[in-house]
Amino acid sequence: MLEGVLVKAKGGFYFVRDAQGRIMRCRARGRLKGEGVQLLVGDRVIVDTPERGDSVIAKVLPRKNSLTRPPVANVDQAVIVTTLAEPPLDLHLLHRIIISAEMAGLLCVLCFNKLDLIKNDAEIALLKELETVFSACGYGVVSASSLTGEGLDLLREQLKGKISVLAGPSGAGKSTLLNRLKPELNLLSGELSEKTGRGRHTTRHVELLSLDEDTLVADTPGFQRLEISFIPPRRLASLFPELHAREGNCRYPGCLHHHEPDCAVKEAVEKGQIAPWRYKIYLALLETLNRQENVY
Repeated sequence: MLEGVLVKAKGGFYFVRDAQGRIMRCRARGRLKGEGVQLLVGDRVIVDTPERGDSVIAKVLPRKNSLTRPPVANVDQAVIVTTLAEPPLDLHLLHRIIISAEMAGLLCVLCFNKLDLIKNDAEIALLKELETVFSACGYGVVSASSLTGEGLDLLREQLKGKISVLAGPSGAGKSTLLNRLKPELNLLSGELSEKTGRGRHTTRHVELLSLDEDTLVADTPGFQRLEISFIPPRRLASLFPELHAREGNCRYPGCLHHHEPDCAVKEAVEKGQIAPWRYKIYLALLETLNRQENVY
């Protein structure tokens, strides 16, 4: 019996990495299927290695967390890769990914990629604003370019010693960044669609990639939409650190920081202590969640 980490599932086989970095091709024990156990990339598993025949995953060890989209287990942090251009910045999608990661109890690192495409003063000012606001929220922030190599050392430091899931829109350059961090990975990367200005999926399945002996990264299929209906509306503010810090200072308990009077969050927005664009995104997400709650 050996313990390892499930790093890939393909063609009915499961590939498990042991403590020495060796990859074992396994099948799942029939009992696991009968019990309805769904194996996820990132699962810590016990493997039975008979002298003859295929190695078999005999047991799945308890998970500290799991994601459904992408389907990965035991993740330490989400590294969310996005861009200001090519594809254009989508702040609403970015926040959906952030709050989904927060709900899963993951640390968040924001990587603003394709730094080499930022040319004019307005884009430079926007990037500085994003870096300042997200850093103040407690998120790790890296601005990088897979073309010039800028920021890659800092990104490598953020990944070191963790299991990370890379998320973000298609075309943001997740696979290209990983290729720069470890060229022998030789991951496919795609160009943007001329018609839509957005990326095509180049990652077709979830796989844990080894950057070094203690650093694993899941390069995942890009997100076009991210479902957040499972989040209760009253939970949303706690997923925005600068709003959460002021909860309890409002006049009414359970304040949603929308229409209520004497709201500490709205006061902080008016004073410039909370970025107005972050507050507007919070309100848009709150409206979506309220509408979904009323429907169901």
